[in-house]
Amino acid sequence: MRLFDPVLIDDPYPFYTKWRDETPIWWDEDSRGWVLTRHEDVRAVLKNSAEYSSRAMGQERPLPLLSDDAPRHTQLRRIVDKAFTARTLRNMEADVARIATQLVQGIEPGTPVDIVQRLTQPLPVAVIAQMMGIPVERADDFKRWSDALTGTVGNATAESRGRDVSAMAAYFHSLIQVKRDRPEDDLVSAVVNAEVDGKHLSDQDIVGFNMLLLIAGNETTTNLLTNLLNILVDRPQVLAQLVSDTRLIDAAVEETLRFDSPVQLLRRLVLVPATYHGHSVAAGDVVHVLTGAANRDERVYTNADKFELDRPRINHHSFGFGVHFCIGAPLARVEARFAMQALFKRFSRLERAPGSNERTASHMLRGFHHLWLQFDR
Repeated sequence: MRLFDPVLIDDPYPFYTKWRDETPIWWDEDSRGWVLTRHEDVRAVLKNSAEYSSRAMGQERPLPLLSDDAPRHTQLRRIVDKAFTARTLRNMEADVARIATQLVQGIEPGTPVDIVQRLTQPLPVAVIAQMMGIPVERADDFKRWSDALTGTVGNATAESRGRDVSAMAAYFHSLIQVKRDRPEDDLVSAVVNAEVDGKHLSDQDIVGFNMLLLIAGNETTTNLLTNLLNILVDRPQVLAQLVSDTRLIDAAVEETLRFDSPVQLLRRLVLVPATYHGHSVAAGDVVHVLTGAANRDERVYTNADKFELDRPRINHHSFGFGVHFCIGAPLARVEARFAMQALFKRFSRLERAPGSNERTASHMLRGFHHLWLQFDR
């Protein structure tokens, strides 16, 4: 039994079912951590930031906010809170709709298309670039850097990843003085000029914060959109429902988040000894909370392995839970809604197309680097 066995990347859900039923907590020797898969256990850990630290998220490459606990996490989150308010997002809707429509107009009916390259990747990159005040023309760089930081390309060497992460850090470092001298109404300026306890953030924290904003602003939404289309292509009846009534799009987005989450697991450092299902977990241990497994727990969801638009109870963990609930969740939902609206306005049919599909090479993030589809009217 291995948590990071490559076989799980294609379809982890049968393994999740077995673990939930037979070993709801188990020790993964390779990663030296405990694995939790049931809904109630995952939620118990994520909501208890006092006893389960997010420092474990920074084991490989610590990033501000993601690997911080209170009170520092609270202070850092305030820096960007206003960029994700309901009013701000409503003001952005026209831009998101325009970008989505332009991208969809470039998809030719009846022609195979890699939907990741044509829509699900460029849309969130363009939106987060606009919010951060960085040029969308560098989208290829942004995506390459994000892949390097998240480690989601299977054939990338440690050396090439290191170069790309260094290039990403150097880029954001180059913006610090620029945004100090001429601050604008964008996220990079907000981070560069923010103060915590009366002091500016260190250059290292500024760079790390902006790296996190960039990857969080595009990676998760790309995977959400691609996973949804990958689900719909095999469910023509559900697709027909959405085409005929686009008010159901929001329900489809939420069910996708539950059914095939773009984030499959999170890590926490145990601060206080605990017991789960008869197993003692010591302070200092790491626990892997499998949000993707919790989202399909039959103890909470009826027909958990079935995609249902009219599911009455969601309560998924795809954006986390508790104080670390993803600040960009509302933005991801807005982007998904307008992307699907643009697609269903132009197309009513969808099928798989010849091409080389490629899953993201990650157990934490679930999605595609390439997904070939064909749309028609």
